[in-house]
Amino acid sequence: ASPLFSSPRITNNHVHDRVHAATALRASSTAAATSNVSDDSSSPNEGFLAFKTKYGYLNPFAIYYGVVAILLGLPWFVGLTLCQLLYKLTGDRIDKFRRIPTTISQMWGVVLLALCRSRPEVEGREILQNFFKEGRAAMFVANHNSWMDIPFVGTSIGWKNYKMVSKAELGKVPILGKSIRVGGHVMVDRSSRKSQLLTLKSGMQWLKDGIHLVTFPEGTRSKTGRLLPFKNGAFKMAHKVGAPIIPISIVGAGTAHPANWMFPKRASRGICKV
Repeated sequence: ASPLFSSPRITNNHVHDRVHAATALRASSTAAATSNVSDDSSSPNEGFLAFKTKYGYLNPFAIYYGVVAILLGLPWFVGLTLCQLLYKLTGDRIDKFRRIPTTISQMWGVVLLALCRSRPEVEGREILQNFFKEGRAAMFVANHNSWMDIPFVGTSIGWKNYKMVSKAELGKVPILGKSIRVGGHVMVDRSSRKSQLLTLKSGMQWLKDGIHLVTFPEGTRSKTGRLLPFKNGAFKMAHKVGAPIIPISIVGAGTAHPANWMFPKRASRGICKV
């Protein structure tokens, strides 16, 4: 396997970045793990009116969230398709940095969280606002405990042009996969060394162009809330172009949306913090 997205020994150049990010996220990891004890997939009691399906548990709120997400997904899909057509007709000469599809996807997440009372509390937003004034691109790294993490991070960064670094499997998810492709987000096939090298180059180019990158360096969701070992790719991208790494701590996402649920079991407001 390539060292870019696996877990080999790290060179001294990357130790400081990884230790700093890990330290910043560890407190939220511990808090999330504590809050997720009752949400373990082996728990026999998932709450009143909850029932199990082959895709995970559901309850009235989860059904409502899913319906809203799907209905909002229809205009999201249309908007992405129009962007795709625009780029094809103009030979990618318009919107070179794919700002339009990123904004459309951001709108989907913001409206969904608002309608489902799931906007997280954001602490330290002034830190990001001050950083954005510098006009530099950054690599944002966050702990990963739930599907809610993606719109949570988007809410924290705001209406900036950013690209997610995601695994290639997400490209198969309806609408989300289209958003990743049309928006120019960075996808990596962890089974292919060639894909990993192309991902490294693509991510570095976005940073050089002044576009922020967002990734979950654990590489997968933690089902316990405990921080998993970091992969190296995100840190190599940032290090090679001299981009700062900004850690984002997400607390409580696994409580709102446990790993064994199809959609969130409860609203995130008052539970989740970023």
